[in-house]
Parts: sequence; C-alpha cells; structure tokens
Amino acid sequence: MSPPQLPIFGTVPILPHTFQIVLRLSRPRTWTFAASSFILGYMLAGGSSLFQMALGLAVAGLVTAATNVVNAFADRKEDAVNQPSRVFWIDQIGLPGTVTSLLVLYGMAVAASVLLGPLFMLVLAVGIFNSIFYSVRPLRFKARPLASLVSFSGAVGLSFLSGVAVMGSVNLLNPVFLLLTYFMFTYGTVKNLPDYSGDKKAGTRTSATIFHSLANAVRFSGILVFTPYILLTAFIAAGSLAPIYLADLGMGLIFAIIFFQMLRAKSSQELEKTHTFGFFYAISFILFTLVLTSPTLASIIVILAAYLWTLLVSRVSLDSRVENRDWEKPRRKKT
Repeated sequence: MSPPQLPIFGTVPILPHTFQIVLRLSRPRTWTFAASSFILGYMLAGGSSLFQMALGLAVAGLVTAATNVVNAFADRKEDAVNQPSRVFWIDQIGLPGTVTSLLVLYGMAVAASVLLGPLFMLVLAVGIFNSIFYSVRPLRFKARPLASLVSFSGAVGLSFLSGVAVMGSVNLLNPVFLLLTYFMFTYGTVKNLPDYSGDKKAGTRTSATIFHSLANAVRFSGILVFTPYILLTAFIAAGSLAPIYLADLGMGLIFAIIFFQMLRAKSSQELEKTHTFGFFYAISFILFTLVLTSPTLASIIVILAAYLWTLLVSRVSLDSRVENRDWEKPRRKKT
C-alpha cells in the first residue's frame, strides 16, 4: 500500500505544524500596532462602515504578519544568538514554506484591498515595499540605524494613512499622523536593547549597537522616547491639536516607571521583560489617543478588543520572541 498523500499548495505540503510555526513567526500580538493605527485614522477621517473597518483590520494584520515572517527569515544570523528558537522554526518550514506563506499573506492583503479603493491600494503598495525591504537585501533598511527607525515607524504611520485613505484623501501634515509616526520612531530604539549583545556579535548596526556600552544605549533610548511629548505640547500650543490631547502627557509618567526599570536591568533577559512592558505602553499610547480623538462607545470597544487580543496571544505564548532567555545563562559543569 502506498503512504497517504498529503495535500499540497504548489510544492509545499499543507501541514498543521507548518501553519502553527508560521503563526508563531507572524507574532500576532504585534498586529495590534497596525490595527489600532488603522482604526484611529479611519475614525478620524469620519469612517463608520463595519465592513470597511473589518477589511482594513484584516489587511493590517496580514501585512504585519508577513513582515514578521520576512524578518525572521532574513535575521537568522542575528537570531542564532538573540532568538535561537526562531531559527529552528524557520529551518523547519524551509525556504519553500516561507515563500509560500508570504505569497498567501501578501496575496490575501492585496485581494482584500481591492474593496477599499485605489488610494488604499497605493498606501498598501508602499507598505508592502517597506515590509519586505525592512529586512531583505539589497535595501535592508534595518542595517542602517536611522533608516531602520524610519522604516519601523511605518508600521503605525502607514497604517494610519491607510485608514484615512479609505475615505478618499491623505494628508501627510496631519498632526495626529506626525505624532504617532514620530512616537513609533522613538519606540523603535527600545526594541533593539534586548538584542544588543547578539547584534554586536553579528556586526549589525542598530540604534543600540552604535553605542560602546548597553548602558549608554539605554539612556539614549529613554531620553528619546520622552521627546514625542515635546512634539505633542508644541502641536497643542500651535493650535494644531485640541487641548484634550494634553491628557496624553499622563502616558509619559508610565514610561518614566518603565525607563527606571530599564536603567536597573542587568541582562538581556531583564531588558526583554521591560520591553514587554514597553510594548503595552506603546499600544496604550495609540489606543488612548484614539479615545481622545473619538470619545465614543466604539472607541472603548476597540480598546477592550485590542487588550483582550494582546493578552490572549500573550497568555498562550503565541510569539516567536522569547522573553525567558535561558540559553544566555551559563551552564553548570557536570561533576
């Protein structure tokens, strides 16, 4: 008797474990950045269609998922030190599985975008370009510290613009867009801190490794992440934003606590834990700005859904970025 034939997609077998690996590599908790930014832009532009909102959220999640898979494949050298389990998962599905999953993710995003209009599709095209070449050569934006942060900020900025684009117009001088994009630009320095040692060994230049010591990188990142509040105050003083946005300043107090923990961190694992708190802080800043922009029941529902999703995927450990870095601890010699 011949063995049972597995269903295939092209030349790649469709296996349950392949789907699970791709889902983990896609890092579902990070989808909330793009999703919440899309909602903010869409509601700020006056959108109210649940159908358009659902499609936009789907596209935001799909592109973010694809971005994370591309990044995992392109960063195998760095991840051999920073996140070795991620290298193992990539090896499990191989190049064919990686390419197939990316074709499916990007393909579904493009297909859904057709129903959201040509301007949305244009923003999506820029987003996909940024998604791929953030990690992939020859451009590989993340290989250059400044370009890396600019590209990383697109996860929020371009998502916000896509939400506005659904309504038929895009304003690059929108103060909320500028504030959120710059906020994400500065937050990008925080995520590089836990990977300082691995990136140093791999010869990768990041906003952290350009400093001779991790302590200096932490201080620089902490100071930089406070600067969006200066921009926020300037916009309010100039009349570009309503005074209600002063409430966002309260988020700075939360980051002050996180910054204090960053300064006390003595290892990559401890910095990874503070990065987790930083992740929730960054999401909260965007969601709180959404409430200030549109203080409605719909905004409250969006916030609850975003936190529920993030906590759920964190609870089941559905993320390829591992917080407990056991491999970095020195092993005891057997006697």
